[in-house]
Order: sequence, then structure tokens, then C-alpha cells
Amino acid sequence: MSDQQPPTDPVLSHVQPLSGGLYGDKPYEAALSDLRAAVAEVSAALAETEDPAVTEDLTRYQVDLNRAHLQLRPDDTAALERAHVLCRTARRYLTTGAA
Repeated sequence: MSDQQPPTDPVLSHVQPLSGGLYGDKPYEAALSDLRAAVAEVSAALAETEDPAVTEDLTRYQVDLNRAHLQLRPDDTAALERAHVLCRTARRYLTTGAA
């Protein structure tokens, strides 16, 4: 049993720390799911905005998330960590508007 506490960051409220690390016992599958969800969230925000600066930021996040998805490998811990940080950063931007 892990002694980690659930995240207090509201942006990460859906990520439950488990014994396997950032994404639990099945990190690859969880990271894929997290990336897909983040892409969907960014795409929805893109469809709703008319601000050119926000569109540019969101497009950059969308490209970065898709790139992270393509680079993700089950045995690549660094790629899993990058995916986690990128999803967190994109969601923080969606929540607060701050990059």
C-alpha cells in the first residue's frame, strides 16, 4: 500500500497516485488516456475562443500533446513523466489562462 496522499492540485484531481508511480500500475495506458483527454479539452477550448493569442497558445499545446502521444512508449519513464507534466501544464492554462 502506498503512503502517497491524493494530489491537492485541482488540475490533477483525476490523477490518483498509486504504487506504480505517476499514473499507477498501468502507467502507459493511463498516460495515453490522460493525453487523449487533454487533447479533447484543448480542442474544445479552441473551438470556443476567438482570441488570437489564446488560439496560438492552445494550438501549441495541442501540437505538443499530440507529439507526446506519438513519442510515448511503455518502457520510457521520461516520456511518461513528460506526458504527465504536459497534461498538467495544459490543464493549468485551461483553468487559469496562465502558461
